Amino acid sequence: MRSPRFAGGSTCISQPSQADHLVSDGIDFVQVERGSVQPAAILIGAEAMRSTLFLATLSATLLWEAAAAQAQSQEAAQFVAQWQRSNAACRAPATPALEAIAACEQRDTYSKLLSASNYCYGPVEGAPAGWTPCGGDPASGTPSAKALRDAALARATERFQRMGGVFVLPATVNGTSTAYFIVDSGAANVQIPEELAEEMKRNGTLTEADSLGQRRFTLADGSGLQQRIVRLRSIRIGERTMENVMASVSPARSRALLGQSFLRRLSSWKIDNVRNSIEFEFTGSF
Repeated sequence: MRSPRFAGGSTCISQPSQADHLVSDGIDFVQVERGSVQPAAILIGAEAMRSTLFLATLSATLLWEAAAAQAQSQEAAQFVAQWQRSNAACRAPATPALEAIAACEQRDTYSKLLSASNYCYGPVEGAPAGWTPCGGDPASGTPSAKALRDAALARATERFQRMGGVFVLPATVNGTSTAYFIVDSGAANVQIPEELAEEMKRNGTLTEADSLGQRRFTLADGSGLQQRIVRLRSIRIGERTMENVMASVSPARSRALLGQSFLRRLSSWKIDNVRNSIEFEFTGSF
């Protein structure tokens, strides 16, 4: 093997190693392969650059994660504020019927968004119920103890009753009147029969202030039907009450239906055919 020559006329004799180490005029060289000789300082600088790039990438990742967490926290705080405003309008007796329905539906939408952001609604150290972080690790799929506890508070179960060959769900409407609803997820609105509406008029729980005019509906067979629309101030099933629910008034002796104007506001609901019951979760409503 011929010895390489460098400026200054010095001759370096390579040592037998995987990367030959050469010295010339005080400059350290490394022969990394035959015919390729580089100063050791360049190689050390390259390693330092790689380390610097790694640290910079790691720092950027950590900063991005921190910024994302802060942004999520700020978004959740905005959701909480919007939920509080909607809840106040929903529950204020002076809020007009249509505005009250819209406020309640908006509140329940924010409840779902907050639940998706790992926020829980429930009492905190004896204080009134409110929204706070659930804690735990949502990515693991295992809910925290707080999440389980608050979900249990929002959950209710009610048994069906058999009436006229169908299963119906008993409910109290506007605090005084009893109705037996068929759960119908295909119905756009809750539906009550004319005689129930008249009963509530007589006892003063359904007034002109609750009237929302007429609306035309398309039935499953394609035919049209004009129905009166009202605001039900409350529907209570078991231990849970939903306020300000839109309902249509159907002809006398028709079936009461628990439709989407009630069901879509729930966080979740399911029917248990073994226990013949319905379980529903209504987060942020108590």
